Order: sequence, then structure tokens, then C-alpha cells
Amino acid sequence: MAVRPGKYTFPRQVAVVYGLPAAKVIASETESLGSSRVFVIASPSVARSVLYREVMEAIGPRYAGSFRSCLPHSPREDVNRAARAARDLEADLLIGIGGGSVIDTTKAVQALLRFDLASVDRLSGSETLRRQIALRRVNSIAVPTTLSGAEFTNVAGITDTARGVKEIFQANCLYFDSVVLDPTATIGVPDALFLASGIRAVDHCVETMCSSKPSVIGDATAREGLSLLSRSLRRIHADPKDLDARLECQLGTWLSITGFVGGVPVGASHGIGRVIGGALGVLHGHTSCVLLPGVLHWNEPADDGRQAWIPEAMGDRDARPFEAVGRLIADLGMPLRLRQLNVERSHFQDLAEKSLVMLAQAATSGNPRPIETVRDVMEILELIY
Repeated sequence: MAVRPGKYTFPRQVAVVYGLPAAKVIASETESLGSSRVFVIASPSVARSVLYREVMEAIGPRYAGSFRSCLPHSPREDVNRAARAARDLEADLLIGIGGGSVIDTTKAVQALLRFDLASVDRLSGSETLRRQIALRRVNSIAVPTTLSGAEFTNVAGITDTARGVKEIFQANCLYFDSVVLDPTATIGVPDALFLASGIRAVDHCVETMCSSKPSVIGDATAREGLSLLSRSLRRIHADPKDLDARLECQLGTWLSITGFVGGVPVGASHGIGRVIGGALGVLHGHTSCVLLPGVLHWNEPADDGRQAWIPEAMGDRDARPFEAVGRLIADLGMPLRLRQLNVERSHFQDLAEKSLVMLAQAATSGNPRPIETVRDVMEILELIY
């Protein structure tokens, strides 16, 4: 394959710290930043964890307050409530501890504070946001507990619960300043949830490699990330206490998202998955488990040879690409069919119509086989039902 012309945009993240205890890193970072009003955002389960208590101790007298009731898929209401609390407490540092929904909530709160916006409603049409002119400085640190990769992107998915639609916001102000990859932070996350989030990272790798608008850096990092993830996820499934494998998965997740943050658009697995998640409350890890093999199968007629990288990176060279991915998902005991997620055929028309809108967005416009009609989406949904 000839190298295609492309462009890579470097992210505005300051640092990624990996392999060290999160509490130790946060103590050092809050000190070096001179932060005096630290606001913590977490889910209810994380707020009950040992990790959360250790972080609170590390923050010490700099602690200003917290929002500890983040729900899946980052509802608008959560973002608005958390932002009001952080603004009232004059927070100068946000720490997001949790999975993708907590991370997206924290990024959106950060934007509302930086641009002095009252609610998520103001994000879409904000001229200030488009110009990237922050009115005040608010620092941010992410401590991810799953493998969603959201901590590395400048994208936040926020759900409008009234319409059952996940809205995607993208701006450089949504980057975390620092990310802390501590494998012990993932202990306590239910194994099934953690492994499913790992398939989400696999999805990032695969759809980056197969994108219609690839980049050289994205290709390289996605292939290495897929190799790390496919090997280490199986190790964790065999031994959930394997911290080395957990760190390898975190590093694989970082690599998996590198192409996306540099401008490589993903495809139908992500686009349709976001719609199913927002409309029906299905975990994104589970949407990737079900959609990715089917989308690869559906895309085979348009493959230019890139799909062959997938079984090679996964050490499963004799399998067709969609089979190699499906085999990993099955080995981890994850769902492979829509009906296992309580998605019914009666949902298909609405999901397909919303998916066309999602797939027209720049970040999800990279499917190698064009998806132009509701019928195209319906074919994929039927294939994986």
C-alpha cells in the first residue's frame, strides 16, 4: 500500500505519568501547580473505594469539594450540577477519577469553568469556545479506572436524556493537563466491566488502522496497542490480580487513541455504538464487543489490505480479521450479539436514523466502506443481531 498524504495534530496534553501510585502523583502535582482549591469528580462506586480515600489523603487541606454521583453516559444534568458546585467553591484544579463517563463529565465541567458558561446548553454555540480563549485557568488531572481512553482525547460525549441522544463536543480546551496511569487504580472495577472497556480500546486500534483517512503515527501506535491489548486482556481474564498486565493494558489504551487525537477519524463501530449507548444506556465497551466484528465483516468488500494487520498484531494470523476480534471477545466472555444487550429490532429504525447523523460528524467519518443510507446501517444491525 502506498503511503497516503495526511496530517497529524499533536495534542495539548502536558504529561502522562504511568506505573506510579496515583495518590503520590496527585500530591506532587497539586504541590507543583500551587493549587489551593481542588475539586474531585467521581462515580458513586469509585467514591467508596480505597483509591478515592488515598487520593483524598494526598490532597489534604487543598481539598475544596467533590461531585460523587456521576452516572453512565455523562447526562447533561450531572455536568451542570458538578460545574455549579465547582464554580461556587472557586475550584482551581479538577481531578476526575473513574471510567469514561466520569472523565467526559470532568472535561465538560472544565470547559464550563474555563469559559464561564452556565450550562452544557452554552457549549455548542459558544464563540469563545470556538476561539479557544479561556477566561480563567482551571487545571485538570485524570485518574482513569477503565480502558475507555477518554482521558487522552479532546472529545466529550454528553447525553441529552430528554432526547435520548449523546452529543459530541470537541475542542482543545477539553484536554486533561495530566493523566495518571496507575494499574492499582483499576483494581475494584468489576472484571466484566474492565475487560469490556478493554475491547473499547481494541476498537480504537482497529478503526484507526482501517480508517479511510489514516496517519503514519496512528498506524504504528494502533498496531502496537492492539498487540499489547490482545495479549494482556487474556492475561487479566486468567488472573485479575496481574498488575503488569493491567499496566500493559493502560499503555495499550494510550497507544490505541493516539491516532484519533491526532485527527484520524474512526468508523461505524464507534459511530453506531455512540448512538446505541446514548439511546438505550448500553455500555460503550459492550457496544464495541458487538459492533466491531460485524462492522469489520461488513467492511470487507472495501478493504485495501489494512484489515490484514489485525490478525497479525493479535497473533492469530490464520483467522479472518473479524474472526480474530470475535475470538478475543469470546475468550473474555463478552457479548457478541445485539440481542444479548436487550436491543430489539423495533429499535433499529430509530438507531439507524440517528447513526447517519453521528457518522456524518468529522470524528466518526472514517469508515472505509461508505455508509450513505439508513439501509446500510440496518444491514450492520441485522448482521450482529
